[in-house]
Amino acid sequence: MPEDGPMGEEPGWRGFAVPRLQVTRSPLATALILGVLVAGWHLPLVLIADMGPVGLVTTFSITIVYVWLFNRTSGSVLLTLLFHAAQGAPTMADLGLVGPHLDRQEFIECVAWSLVAAGVLVVNRSAWRPSRRGLPADGPALRVRELTHRV
Repeated sequence: MPEDGPMGEEPGWRGFAVPRLQVTRSPLATALILGVLVAGWHLPLVLIADMGPVGLVTTFSITIVYVWLFNRTSGSVLLTLLFHAAQGAPTMADLGLVGPHLDRQEFIECVAWSLVAAGVLVVNRSAWRPSRRGLPADGPALRVRELTHRV
């Protein structure tokens, strides 16, 4: 993964895209849309063999967790950036895993992140529901709505 990954991605994906998507969509719809977009963003890493195809599923799952974290911290890009940096800092290739061992580790990581994503979806169901008006009840999307209504 590029060295500037979290610094380049978090302000754009969480700081810009999430609040704007949540103006008209639920947090769950936002996370799913963003998951597809972010996985597509990482597709070149698969094409240059820097990440296996299972890494796209991992990226989709991690995006769900990052959107949840962003919303649960009232829109903190800093916390998602720190979480992203910590999650991406130690790589198994850096620890010497290669070939089938690295492929197995990528699969295990995919399963683990998919379980974490499923956990935040199930355990914190209320965080994914829209408000009665069909929009997120509070958080960063509310601030975007307030700013756009003032103009």
